[in-house]
Amino acid sequence: MITFEIPGTPYAKKRHRSTRQGRTYNPADNVSFERTVAQIALQHFPEPLEGPVRLTFTAIFAPAQSWSKKKTAAHLHRPHTQKPDLDNIEKALKDGLNRVAFVDDAQVAEVHKKKMWGPRPRTIVMIEPLSVSLVSMRSRGWRRE
Repeated sequence: MITFEIPGTPYAKKRHRSTRQGRTYNPADNVSFERTVAQIALQHFPEPLEGPVRLTFTAIFAPAQSWSKKKTAAHLHRPHTQKPDLDNIEKALKDGLNRVAFVDDAQVAEVHKKKMWGPRPRTIVMIEPLSVSLVSMRSRGWRRE
């Protein structure tokens, strides 16, 4: 299992934009974040993983500085239920990890994800290769007891 951290507020992928001429483009923020993720991941992955992988990540958001100490303490380590959506954070991460941590994001066979409040904003990412036999047993409804 390979674990690394992306510093800063977790980023949610934005939709493609269109010009007046009808062309679509990827917003610069998306490109910048994906490059940052790729640079961090390259330090841990000399070669992309092949085969099925499990992606686990925790998006940690810092409380607003305007919050009272009491409100901040009440929120720390609890689920974050505001925007951005967890799915959009996942999309941005997978696109940044594509061709760096794994050959293609279609290899991600299992995902565990959560958003929470914490003292320092960051995204903790864990990537683990899955054995093919375990994946096929789970797809047939097998559970470890």
